[in-house]
Amino acid sequence: MKQTAIKLGTPVEQLYDAWGWDLYEKAGFDHALDAFRVAMTDPEIVFTKVKISPEHKAVLLDTINKKMASNPLKIRVDFALTCTTYEGVDVIKEALLVAKHQVNTDGWKVDFKMIAAPNYKIEVVTHRKAEGEQKLKQALEIIKTVMKEKGGHFKQKSLPTIIGANKDEPDTQDLLENMKNRREEQDGDVSGGSSEDEEDNDEGMGDIDIDKDLNVHAVEEDDDDLEEKKE
Repeated sequence: MKQTAIKLGTPVEQLYDAWGWDLYEKAGFDHALDAFRVAMTDPEIVFTKVKISPEHKAVLLDTINKKMASNPLKIRVDFALTCTTYEGVDVIKEALLVAKHQVNTDGWKVDFKMIAAPNYKIEVVTHRKAEGEQKLKQALEIIKTVMKEKGGHFKQKSLPTIIGANKDEPDTQDLLENMKNRREEQDGDVSGGSSEDEEDNDEGMGDIDIDKDLNVHAVEEDDDDLEEKKE
């Protein structure tokens, strides 16, 4: 806000009075910083909800893109591949190559690397978290299918994990989801939700299946792997 005020030659307090506070009150974000992050990828979601002049909007967007350029996310999943057939090594290579050729389309670059046999990792670097996780899910499902068809075994050892210095940076989709939930809560308050309903909602939280609510689900494991976990 300060940099935008300097470029416009306007006191920063006037910018807050003109549209800055509306980023909280009308746009529905917990913080103006969240609104700026969303504006970097989809400005209309933010600026259709606040009254801002074209000049102020142009200068603000230019400042946001220069000051808040986000680093791409590296998302990783670890898995294990084993095959005791005569063509064991070739089966593993085929599974990885098939997955690589099928998912690396439209500019995507998904990498497969061996950590130490039989452990491998799959990684993708992207600004689009949800789409990146979906690509990893697609690749893992392909690998599992090929391994089963050829007599091998696949085991996913971790859920998608963001690694690197920017791992705590919120995802745009998460911010939009939080904004939507916040509005729904406000609408519920206005319509007069009862305390009894709130208690029911709290109790229902215990029934949420975390894996089912993730963008990328753990790939289904073989029966012997599930038995191993139970033990």
